[in-house]
Amino acid sequence: MPETYIIVSIVVALVTVALTAAYMTGALDPVIKEMGVLFFKAKAEAEAKKMQAQGMKEGEDFFKDQLKGNKQASDVADNFGKVGGGLGGLKVGL
Repeated sequence: MPETYIIVSIVVALVTVALTAAYMTGALDPVIKEMGVLFFKAKAEAEAKKMQAQGMKEGEDFFKDQLKGNKQASDVADNFGKVGGGLGGLKVGL
């Protein structure tokens, strides 16, 4: 049983090192970009549903382009805008 814990710990450590190296070299930037776009589009969809629940109608009271989540998603997709708050954007832009 202790051998299992050692093997699992080694595998987790190797995966962590590999992911860290891939992040530091910028190889994960396309993945992070896609995750950011998906997150912000989901945020925009939630905003639209909230506005619709308040009685607003799309096309009359608001447009999908005006939603904060859609603006953030297009920023991330266009020029690698900030996905998180701490690092200031993705590494490919460096």
